[in-house]
Amino acid sequence: MATLHRSLHKLSAAELGIYTFKDNEILKRGRSIRPALSQAIEESRIAIIVFSENYASSSWCLDELAKIIECNGVLGQTVLPVFYYVDPSVVRKQKGSFSKAFDKHEDEIEDKERIQRWRAALAEAASFSGWDVPNTANGHESKCIQAIVEDVMVKLGKVVANEGKNYFGINSRVQKLNAVLNLGFDGVRLVGIYGMSGIGKTTIARAVFDRICAHFEGAIFLHEVGEHSERYGLENLQEKILSEILCIKDLRISNVFEGSNMMKRRLCYKKVLIVLDGIGHLDQLEALAGKHDWFGAGSRVIITTKDKHLLVKHLVDKMYKVEILNEYEAIQLFSWNAFRKNCPAKDYEELSTQIVHYAGCLPLALKVLGSFLYGRDMAGWRSAAERLKRIPEDEIMDKLKLSFNGLKEIEKEIFLDIACFFKGKKRDYITRVLDSFNFYPDIGIKVLIEKSLVTVSKGRILMHPLMQEMGWNIVRQKAPEEPGKHSRLWVEEDICDVLVRDKVTENVEALWLDLSSPKDVVIKNECFEKMNKLRLLKIHNACVSRGPNCIPNELQWLNWHGYPSKFLPDSFQAEKLVGLKLQYSRIIQLWKGIKVLEKLKFINLSHSQKLIRTPDFIGSPNLERLILEDCSILIEIHPSAGHLKRLQLLNLRNCTNLRSLPKRIFLERLEVMILSGCSKVDEFPEILGTMNCVIEVYMEATSIKELHPSVFVHLPSLVLLNLSYCKNLTSLPRCICRLKCLKTLILSGCSKLDKLPDELGQIESLQELYVEETAISKPPSSIILLKNLRTLSFRGCKGKASRSLSSWVLREKCQDSRGVVIPSISGLTSLVGLDLSDCNLLDGGIPCDLGSLSSLKELRLGGNNFTSISAANIKSLSCLMILELVGCKRLEILPELPQGIFQVFADNCTSLQCEADLLAKYEHLFSVSFTNCFQLLEDPQTFRMIDATLEYLIEASFSRYALRKSFPGRHLEELEFSICLPGRNIPAWFTYQNTGPLFKIELPSNWYNDKFMGFAVCAVFDLITGFSCWSYLYLQKHPGLGIRLIVRDQEEMEIFSSFVGLGFIGTENNIHSDHTCLGFVPFKVFDYSFDHHLSPTYIVAYASCGRGSFPKMSPSAKAWGIRLVYGKEVDQNVIPRITGSLNVFHPNTALDDEINCKSNNICARYYAWSSTLLKNGILDTRDNLSKNLILKDSPVCIEPEKLGWEGSSFRDLVNKASECFEGSSGAILLHEVGEHSKRYGPENLQEKILSEILWIKDLSIRNVFEGSNMMKRRLCYKKVLIVLDDIDHQDQLEALTGKSDWFGAGSRVIITTKDKHLLVKHQVDRMYKVELLNEYESIQLFSWTAFKNYPAKDYEELSTQIVHYAGCLPLAVKVLGSFLY
Repeated sequence: MATLHRSLHKLSAAELGIYTFKDNEILKRGRSIRPALSQAIEESRIAIIVFSENYASSSWCLDELAKIIECNGVLGQTVLPVFYYVDPSVVRKQKGSFSKAFDKHEDEIEDKERIQRWRAALAEAASFSGWDVPNTANGHESKCIQAIVEDVMVKLGKVVANEGKNYFGINSRVQKLNAVLNLGFDGVRLVGIYGMSGIGKTTIARAVFDRICAHFEGAIFLHEVGEHSERYGLENLQEKILSEILCIKDLRISNVFEGSNMMKRRLCYKKVLIVLDGIGHLDQLEALAGKHDWFGAGSRVIITTKDKHLLVKHLVDKMYKVEILNEYEAIQLFSWNAFRKNCPAKDYEELSTQIVHYAGCLPLALKVLGSFLYGRDMAGWRSAAERLKRIPEDEIMDKLKLSFNGLKEIEKEIFLDIACFFKGKKRDYITRVLDSFNFYPDIGIKVLIEKSLVTVSKGRILMHPLMQEMGWNIVRQKAPEEPGKHSRLWVEEDICDVLVRDKVTENVEALWLDLSSPKDVVIKNECFEKMNKLRLLKIHNACVSRGPNCIPNELQWLNWHGYPSKFLPDSFQAEKLVGLKLQYSRIIQLWKGIKVLEKLKFINLSHSQKLIRTPDFIGSPNLERLILEDCSILIEIHPSAGHLKRLQLLNLRNCTNLRSLPKRIFLERLEVMILSGCSKVDEFPEILGTMNCVIEVYMEATSIKELHPSVFVHLPSLVLLNLSYCKNLTSLPRCICRLKCLKTLILSGCSKLDKLPDELGQIESLQELYVEETAISKPPSSIILLKNLRTLSFRGCKGKASRSLSSWVLREKCQDSRGVVIPSISGLTSLVGLDLSDCNLLDGGIPCDLGSLSSLKELRLGGNNFTSISAANIKSLSCLMILELVGCKRLEILPELPQGIFQVFADNCTSLQCEADLLAKYEHLFSVSFTNCFQLLEDPQTFRMIDATLEYLIEASFSRYALRKSFPGRHLEELEFSICLPGRNIPAWFTYQNTGPLFKIELPSNWYNDKFMGFAVCAVFDLITGFSCWSYLYLQKHPGLGIRLIVRDQEEMEIFSSFVGLGFIGTENNIHSDHTCLGFVPFKVFDYSFDHHLSPTYIVAYASCGRGSFPKMSPSAKAWGIRLVYGKEVDQNVIPRITGSLNVFHPNTALDDEINCKSNNICARYYAWSSTLLKNGILDTRDNLSKNLILKDSPVCIEPEKLGWEGSSFRDLVNKASECFEGSSGAILLHEVGEHSKRYGPENLQEKILSEILWIKDLSIRNVFEGSNMMKRRLCYKKVLIVLDDIDHQDQLEALTGKSDWFGAGSRVIITTKDKHLLVKHQVDRMYKVELLNEYESIQLFSWTAFKNYPAKDYEELSTQIVHYAGCLPLAVKVLGSFLY
């Protein structure tokens, strides 16, 4: 095996680009393979397995084998078995020594599935074609090895040729496509790759082809099939496929039918790989990859196309959509083409970013623009960037335009309208508008999506910026300098220019003036007279003195926000008008008399404060949406509106002067009717027939007194009925109970309503019932039948309501032995939220069968007069998460709660007492509020309760933090917790304390490690000023105390921040005293935005009213306390008591991890430190750095500065760390790299690194490029430590430490420099800023150099003066000490 490895390793030494990996780790029984080995297997093209007599005795080897077989199936990895004096059948059937080994494994290993995987892997591996050493080359091992090496060379030949190409962002996409291809599946699979032009479909297909083609009996990649077939015919492509795969010369096919038959006959037993690139028509697919049975088992056909629908029609097995590059990948690709390196050149970073943004991260554009700018000076770059703003690059536009040219004319119109007007708009809205032009947008937009010209996200139509620019360019191309001749106008400057100068022509079909803010615009009276073809007119935020005299009769969609005239022009016939939107207009009446507008579907006159009455709609029978919201002086709706057969939405919200609706209505297709806020409407129209489509009716705050039974008879499909705050409503008709679809009934605020229908329980579909603040005194007994009811609120139902309320959810035997009014409450099995607050409930008034509500999550009992609550009732609510008891002033003690409780609000419970362990036993509890519970301050047990609760909550939060995967349904915020209670003292446990509204602390240099959990925060607030954030629960929102935590760097720049609710409380009333909130904010809350490359130095906290950068401070904070919490504190149970004497645990002491240079990090890590600390006073710093050097995933976020590091101490660190690397040759320290490279060249330094680590004498490197390639090839599997001291230029880093993949797993590269930006540009993993010595360390260093001991007697004061003069800078301290010695 060693000889085989050496032979293969020579391929690398020969610079053939073939790298070998051999696991040299000592194999230990029962251990799993390490991550680095697992990754090496995944990244390998070929796996050579050497089976020997004792192979199966190693569980490690078997785990490797299982991983290799997995990669063969998923990634298409080639497996080459070598049987070293062991028969393949013994391996396949696990006989002989293999059988004995497995008997031992069965006895020692409990994981039987693992053993089964080993057996299956052995059987499959032994079935591959390989080498049986005794039967190969007459048993001559050296010849057998040579045969293996030659076979590997052949199989990797094509891959090596393409390995050097710079395909940025390709690997992740190739892996995804490999998963789709599923090479382990024996059947035939057709896979489609689709995406917009220039996104990299061909590049990805080529990369995959090169990597997997060796696994097939025949393979061919056909470029640009669509274009080739048009030029030479499909027969020519069929000839190419058959000639390449079957190795037939001079093959001639007379027609496509003959070629298809020949392909089917000749390839049906061959395992082939065919890539059809750039398919443009279904005929091409049918001729070249007709059906699955054309190809042999295991074959793969990869198809690239811009048209997803082609793949759907051809019934491909899987489709892969190519996504756009992310910004990091785009910068790399652009930089490679513009600078021939992975990052922008110095001073070109900002311009590069601008151009990448212009390109929209599209690979085609990045390559074209990068190549165009390569070698140009700064002036050329700036000129090109400015030119791109007005003139797009032809090469890019021509490529993108190919997709547009393949569209039908009507689809082109849709595309251009979206590009000019509708990008980012809701799809429903776009469809409505385009449908008015008879563009058939439903199918048209779908075609655009399938052809990757547009995308849909969250219901909105999106388009790549370059696609949009291509659309603009098409509109402008006929008259680039004359916008008045364009078919579409959308640029403000162009529109204003053509309107003012009267340059508009009849070519204009659509005008879209959408200003971001109000602006005066001149629109002449006759400006629209020439626009005879105008179909779309939108004007928004344009301040116009008067409307035009003429509006073209061809207009189909008119949207004029703030239309200035009282009437539409008399000449406007509007016969083709479909949409009329005149919001905030000065219209008094649209038209007088009857106007025939048969195509009109949409009218929106919302907020038109001068509109008095609506017109006669008899001439508009197809109207679908009528929106007149907030037309405050509208007094009359024309009776014809009641007979619009196609009307779907009628919105009259807040028409406060509207007195009369049509007396009779029959709206067959009406879905939603909104009369909310029509305070003078006192009668609902009579319904003349069944209106099956109505699902929602809103009548809040109207003057309705009663609803005629016919209303509900004729609305059988009603889902939501809102009658809240109808103050005159006294009763509901019984027939409302016949509504079989009703889910939501809102009667809140109907103060005269004193009874619900007895048959209410018949509404089986009812899910939400709100009867808050009504006069209801006794719910109907049938309410128990509402099996689907989820939310029920009787909040504010006072008077006799308390006894009556208990009767419907309470067995009468609890108060009266004569029986119960309701036999059981188990029928309310779906109830999630129950609100009985402010109902004057007394002791015994809480339902004693409350515990049977098995689904209840939120219970609100605030504002009642009981002194205690039955523990049995509450504890039995197994799903209860939120308990609200706010304002229960007589309540003396909290009941025992269910284990799943999340939040408890007991604010204003002024009689509340507590027990020490009251809340310290609920695992999921994260919010407790006791504001204004002053009785607690007089109870000595309160502080013990707070101590126990805080300790428990920190432990529970850490448990949830560590076992997050066990709670997949939990929200991130549930890892927080908070306690609010009266008082103004910050407990001593909080390490950092301060007074005032804003708190700023400087973080210790090593504050972040893998045990860091988050921030414990304590704040004293004056809550009289209000609240800052809100939490929405099932029934009601809760006010909260908003805190913004900001982490900043040394220059006070914000690195990341998070807005969190420190504590939500249960009352909105002002609190007239100081209160303290204690909380824990886990780092996970804002870890998503934490960049480990940056250097956090400060943390700032302040009270916040919202999520802005620095909102007004309300409520104001008076004092703060913050503590950094580490897992070690929880592990060692050192959470101290808040009220006891404390030994303050400084967070720095948590950073005591042992050096573990044998960590299994996948990638090499770079650490950047700066350069001069000297011997005395450096040991602690050196130890901290050596710890940080080996932490697995703990970013050391510190900035470099112009300080130094003395060489011998640095060497001590290197020597200490190098012990953990590969022998004495695994580490090297290069002093003064900047000066050395200027004098001798970076090639000399590359020679030193390779010679030292690889033990090569007389190594000669001709140029930096050769040296970089050699370092990458020769060190990529070695674990090394390299220290580059005093780097001063980016080129030095690129030549000596190019990328992480230059070095083997677990490697470390340490860089010292005075220039932080060099480290940022090189994207080092972590940065360490060397701090000044403290005064004690400086005295030590000075004394050593000046006295070779402690300061001599009588020299102490002078020594201190000199140290102060030196400012504790080690260099100055040492020079002055040596001078004075």
